[in-house]
Amino acid sequence: MKKILFIALLSAAFLPLAAQEVVDLSGQGPGVKEISVTNEGFDYMPKEIRVKKGDTIRLTYTNGGGFHDWVLDEFDAATKQIPGGRSETIEFVADRSGEFEFYCSVGNHRARGMWGKFIVVE
Repeated sequence: MKKILFIALLSAAFLPLAAQEVVDLSGQGPGVKEISVTNEGFDYMPKEIRVKKGDTIRLTYTNGGGFHDWVLDEFDAATKQIPGGRSETIEFVADRSGEFEFYCSVGNHRARGMWGKFIVVE
């Protein structure tokens, strides 16, 4: 019984981390949307970003280790390839709706799972 309680408490302590997998700003009013993205190994955090069509996006990518970038082709948005510990901020307008994929363009990183979803709603 004590083991089950401990596991339940431990799981609850990590729930906020799971909530960071999705950033949903689509319900907010107009204005610049500030988004922070980082990575742990080949995983981006957040893994999914939701915004509204017409939003101006100011995205800061902080490289959590290795040599990576953040690329979103459909909006011509990309950071430079940067080493671990460095950050870069880019700005673009989400001017079309749909579901798009952001990814790391370094080597085979995308194939190794370094990608996420960028969703733009009407």
